[in-house]
Amino acid sequence: MASGLRKGAAILGFVLAPLGIHLAMATHRGMVLAGVLVVAEAVAIAWIALSFVSGTSVRWIGCVVVCLITMAIWWFTKDGIIASSAIPHAIAYLSVLAIFATSLGPGRKPIVTGFAEKSRGELPPAIVAYTRRVTVAWCLFCAAQLLTSLLLLLFAPAEWWSIFVNVLNLPLLVVMFCGEFAWRIWHYGSGPRERLTDGFRMAGQIRTHDGV
Repeated sequence: MASGLRKGAAILGFVLAPLGIHLAMATHRGMVLAGVLVVAEAVAIAWIALSFVSGTSVRWIGCVVVCLITMAIWWFTKDGIIASSAIPHAIAYLSVLAIFATSLGPGRKPIVTGFAEKSRGELPPAIVAYTRRVTVAWCLFCAAQLLTSLLLLLFAPAEWWSIFVNVLNLPLLVVMFCGEFAWRIWHYGSGPRERLTDGFRMAGQIRTHDGV
């Protein structure tokens, strides 16, 4: 029960914190609170990303480094809240890109293939090929997120960039999940029918994937 409440609170925080940051940037009010939220978000995402690295000390040191860098950018650079709030988004998508891309290497199992095997058991060749393409698609999605964020940060008004990374980030993720799920069921739905929630549940268990 307590574990479920903690997970629910964490999910709620990840949803609400970016919205609060965007609101502060758009209204120029509550900027100190927005900065605190940015630092907390960056540290939380770094903690999750570093869970794939063996050694608790490395995880703690990495989080401290991320915290100090984010705080320094926030306090000591021009438009620091904008520059620092790019860090959580970048850490999240660079981490996922690295995990998915490395699983495509020679002799390794694509991470989406591993997910499908947990749900369906042994896969036919067509599904194996499809899950590899889905892994590639997620790599492209992460790369597109990073590139779009960089271009907006460099060339667009800050409000546009903030809308992209703080407001549209979660909806775009949901669209990607749901779009892939609908396409899979349409083309490859003859086997066991996974629920959409199974995809989200397995995404939260990436670190248990063989070889990661």
